Amino acid sequence: MIDYRFYKEGTLIVSFEVDPKRKYQHKEIQPSDAEWTHLEYRKCKNCPLSKEDYPHCPAAIDVKDIADHFSNIISFERVTVEVVTDIRVFRKECDVQTALRSLNGLVMATSACPILDRLRFMAQFHLPFANVEETLFRTASTYLLQQYFQYQRSGQADWDLVGLRRIYQDLETVNQSFKKRIESASEADANMNAIGSLFYLGSAITISIDEQLAELEEILHV
Repeated sequence: MIDYRFYKEGTLIVSFEVDPKRKYQHKEIQPSDAEWTHLEYRKCKNCPLSKEDYPHCPAAIDVKDIADHFSNIISFERVTVEVVTDIRVFRKECDVQTALRSLNGLVMATSACPILDRLRFMAQFHLPFANVEETLFRTASTYLLQQYFQYQRSGQADWDLVGLRRIYQDLETVNQSFKKRIESASEADANMNAIGSLFYLGSAITISIDEQLAELEEILHV
């Protein structure tokens, strides 16, 4: 389990526990009266789900409690966040939107959304508050490790990262649409800016993945 604990002036104000290995069927997704959680509400253009099978957006349902709690919070409000895992504790003093970006990224990647689920492998080795360089390094490394195992099984692998580029292109579409959902769930800007910065993180990788891979090549002294 990964536990995000939010403190203000030394007092615990809220915590959210996430199981990175959680899996469930769509029938187990709890319904919600909030319109913005309905699948057809500002539905992602690349969403493969049908409202008959999925009345609600799986990712929206999963972040609803977070969005509800921070709906009236200003994004630059300062908090101390502890991220407690089974093997270590991360601690950071930051603004709310930075903390929410990290938490929402973890929750959404482990939701039942079939597009976001393609990043589930990242959740097993979650790094809170990661920047663009760290995110690309971890994503590319883990993706290539997946391809190694695929090669061992079938002799075929995507060493050119074609699939990784496709993943980030799909994520960009999802993030754009999901930000519009969150806008409907918020009175202040913390939730919106958190999803916006998560969208920026994915977009930065999508737009300049080759350039950033070249920078990693220099760092690794290849």
